[in-house]
Amino acid sequence: MALNIAQTAIENGATVLSYLKVKQLKKADGLINGVFAEDAETGQGFEINGKVVINATGVFVDEILKMDKPSAKPPSQGVHVVLDRSFMSSKSALLIPETTDGRVLFVVPWREHLLVGTTDTPLNEHSLEPIALAKEIDFILETAGKYFEKKPTRKDILSVFAGLRPLAAPSKATNQTKEISRSHRLIVSDSNLITITGGKWTTYRKMAEDTIDQAVSVANLLPTKCIIKNLAIHGNTMLMEDNHFDFYGSDRSSY
Repeated sequence: MALNIAQTAIENGATVLSYLKVKQLKKADGLINGVFAEDAETGQGFEINGKVVINATGVFVDEILKMDKPSAKPPSQGVHVVLDRSFMSSKSALLIPETTDGRVLFVVPWREHLLVGTTDTPLNEHSLEPIALAKEIDFILETAGKYFEKKPTRKDILSVFAGLRPLAAPSKATNQTKEISRSHRLIVSDSNLITITGGKWTTYRKMAEDTIDQAVSVANLLPTKCIIKNLAIHGNTMLMEDNHFDFYGSDRSSY
């Protein structure tokens, strides 16, 4: 999805650069007017100017914010476990409405497998390669096992993957990430840095519209009608031939 959105952006006139890391924010009279970046592969430095800078770096938004003003927000990790379909005969997805820690757990049939998750674990630091904790895996197996036809064990796990969530910080202090809003939040710093944090994949279009509207206001740009609401994403045509490459949509012929 992320790659398809990047492709869509390019098709609509955007310049997309990968492996380019922001090293420092560029300022003039206290206002941000660009960034100093570095090519992570070659080490070459770049000075990039802009009328407005948007910090939309997901779980890493705080690292950019710290370049402007010190701050701290805890990241949250979610883990999923993949099991064989034999643990649940139903073709429908299962929602466990309340787990022992007051959240929900999903079991989603996927081809010949079951996707089970997720956890919600606060972490002390970010990681480019998050790793599932043993207690998270045990929690999923124990909770889902109460509803399966047979209880899964560690030996039954086919794969495990973990991811980090960008959560909008609450107004009051809390160590419970389930209490932190999944809705998005826009922050405009005194330096005019715009930060978009929180949100989910299901709301990314609204997040984009709100962020650009804010950028137009902050930088006094020419207002333009947003087209994202009905914009088709690159590769959106589904071939539906029950082939693993169907997930590439209309790009399938390239693979």
